[in-house]
Amino acid sequence: MIKGLFEKAAKLPAATPRLLAISALALSSISAASAASITWSNGPNFGGPNGHLGILTNGSLVEAINLASASTAPPITVDPTGINITFSTIDSPFFGSAWSFATGGGNTDPGWAAILNTFEWQSGANVTATNFLDSLTVGHQYQVQFFAARTDCCATRTHWFGDGEGNLSTPINGNSYTSIVGTFTADDADQTIQFFDSTNNPILNAYVLRDITPAVPEPSTWAMLLAGLGLLGFSVRRSKAG
Repeated sequence: MIKGLFEKAAKLPAATPRLLAISALALSSISAASAASITWSNGPNFGGPNGHLGILTNGSLVEAINLASASTAPPITVDPTGINITFSTIDSPFFGSAWSFATGGGNTDPGWAAILNTFEWQSGANVTATNFLDSLTVGHQYQVQFFAARTDCCATRTHWFGDGEGNLSTPINGNSYTSIVGTFTADDADQTIQFFDSTNNPILNAYVLRDITPAVPEPSTWAMLLAGLGLLGFSVRRSKAG
């Protein structure tokens, strides 16, 4: 939840330059950052006319983020009559540059096409963001889905992700429009994410973070289950007695 850095910066004295405030907060968070092991897998394709259907919807939505170097831009709702997920647009402190002229992946949903037309990137250096995800609940299981692709320049490039613990995703081509999914159990409030590119110019269009912690049955549910099992056992005993 990198937008948390901006919320913290907003509370600082007005005389504090915004960029310096964010940088200071990011650096001060490093000591508290943690890196749980992430299991990576290739997710659904998110390009083409129905690419927005590649956004996973399991679990509970924590945040959906569109990186576009414009934190004042309005949120973008994708597929309002279907998956109906709203992305907040931010200027990420972890990427130094932005691009807003990508091809959009040929998507027919206006919101998703707008998200894919923009991305942020880091020139000449891979990125290790020690608190890319924050405000996590320790012990909860999370799923983060990354969307990174463009066809106008990067068909031969590959990109991949890491967790700071040596677990890396499979490299994929920049024009494949294949999402990368990471699953982890939070061991701290923060989570490290690494961004790699074969040319040392990593990009990121958007990401979705979901809490997929298995639900714990309510006490009343357990009571009903036990009562049902008791009745079943009573019926079986009666059948044998008869």
